Amino acid sequence: DVCSSDLTGKLIKKVEVGKHPAHIVFTQDNKYVLVTNNQDNNVSVIDAKTYKLINNISVGKGPHGFRISKDSKLAYVANMGEDTVSVVDIENNKELRKIKVGKTPITTGITSDGKTLIATINAENSLALVDLSTDKVEKIAVGVGPAQTYIQPDDKYAFVANQGTEKSPSNTVSKIEIATKKVVSTIEIGKGAHGVVTSPDNKLVYVTNMYDNTVSVIDNNTNKVIATVKVGKTPNGISYR
Repeated sequence: DVCSSDLTGKLIKKVEVGKHPAHIVFTQDNKYVLVTNNQDNNVSVIDAKTYKLINNISVGKGPHGFRISKDSKLAYVANMGEDTVSVVDIENNKELRKIKVGKTPITTGITSDGKTLIATINAENSLALVDLSTDKVEKIAVGVGPAQTYIQPDDKYAFVANQGTEKSPSNTVSKIEIATKKVVSTIEIGKGAHGVVTSPDNKLVYVTNMYDNTVSVIDNNTNKVIATVKVGKTPNGISYR
């Protein structure tokens, strides 16, 4: 189920989707809401105004994290159960193609111009950068067990939260310059870094630390942690509004 609530915190609608819904993303034009159903190997498309389920689109095995292009036309879905990213045509409700990126992709990112796709490759401790005109993949070494990734709004840097495992957690964020395809900084934060997002002005980076129950706030200019905020148990994804 995907639930929607208004500002009173009251449940206003429940929408049946597939098994084990993982990530949920709105299109930029606010027409649709997409949900990856991890155990059904599909993506649900919901009308954002009527809350009606439009369709379930078949993708690869174990779909998880995804991002939508700025023009709201395409979704790029990381298929955790295989080594691909599915390119989904939202308006026409179909998978266009799969791009082979590497073992256990977790989350994706897409540049504003729609030309470069990124995906965290968890089992290879790397970030894949894909030239979408050719589907050519280049891999950049990051920390152990990368989870989520985020491209800042001006497309200059991508951030990768290196989670590791519960028994052996990682505690870093890798900062990658997209133009040069190089790691320019590795920032130490809390244990089990998972979710990552930047502020709209590109100045701050926020990361959830799953095994410390905290959120780290990083100054994007100095690459230093400027605050650590205690939150609830096992914080996962993070958004900024």
